[in-house]
Amino acid sequence: MQNPFSWSYLNAQPYQGAVWGSLSIAFLVVSSVGFVGSLLIYYDVIKVGRANRLLRGPIQQATGIASVILGIGLIFFALRVMDVSAFGLGKRLWLYLVTLAGLIEAAYYVYYFRVVYPPKARALEAQRTKQRYLAPAVAGGSGTARKRNKKKKR
Repeated sequence: MQNPFSWSYLNAQPYQGAVWGSLSIAFLVVSSVGFVGSLLIYYDVIKVGRANRLLRGPIQQATGIASVILGIGLIFFALRVMDVSAFGLGKRLWLYLVTLAGLIEAAYYVYYFRVVYPPKARALEAQRTKQRYLAPAVAGGSGTARKRNKKKKR
């Protein structure tokens, strides 16, 4: 195997080399599993974000972007397998760029869930606690207190 980062290796047309290498198989497996998994999570088939309202938005956004990136990667891989060289879409370079885009997205969401999400979660919990203590009181006390007083008078 040549250097996987050399320009001649990245720019080689599909008919100039082997299509099914170890990197290609790894890309296909990771992309296929990731694509199906991201669609299942995006459409909430496996009920990931139902329990936490604050997590539902970022999870759907992340899986939506991931499904687009991985879908494009699978299209480029299919073009490479079919030996399509129109506009250079069958080159390995596109697979590497899709992988880079996926890694950038993963790094952003790791940052988001480690840095941005915890303060939002604390603020939401503080707001819920405040709302619990600010619940309006029922005029004349609660119904249970009146029932107790009636029992004592009898």
